Amino acid sequence: MRLKRQSEIAIGILTACAQSPLTKHPAQHLAQEVGATRDHAYQVVALLVRNGFLTSDRGPGGGLRLARDPKDIKLADVLRITQPDLDSNAQEPEPGTLKGQPLLDGIVAAASSFLVRLLDRFTVADLVASPDSSAIACLECSLVTARPARERLMRLPVPQLSPADDSLETDA
Repeated sequence: MRLKRQSEIAIGILTACAQSPLTKHPAQHLAQEVGATRDHAYQVVALLVRNGFLTSDRGPGGGLRLARDPKDIKLADVLRITQPDLDSNAQEPEPGTLKGQPLLDGIVAAASSFLVRLLDRFTVADLVASPDSSAIACLECSLVTARPARERLMRLPVPQLSPADDSLETDA
């Protein structure tokens, strides 16, 4: 499960606009900043304007600005317009698919649902905030903070054996 390029561009454009909220950003400049082609960025900009995330002023002195406060733009809302299938329920598998496919589809649907619910907690303002004031610090979730697997295993509680558990009994 990955973010589509359109989602990455949309979040990049919104973040760039949030970093300089008083500036009118030319679409061409934003396209370069997020590493997108001009045409692809224009498609995403049109989608963001149509859905009320950006305002667009044409002509000399025109450009793009956020239409809302960055604190009011949830990342999940951006994904809902750029990847509407991410938030939908799992589709019925077609006949003749793999034996475990319905279960796998359910697992992927649950993971997608978790991702959307997690992104509902974060806004564009979180992306431009200093790392010290980030909302990620309050999550206390090992899924959010990437640690090597070995370190996560080292933190698991080790069961303590009592002297009575020391001998093994077998039914031989």
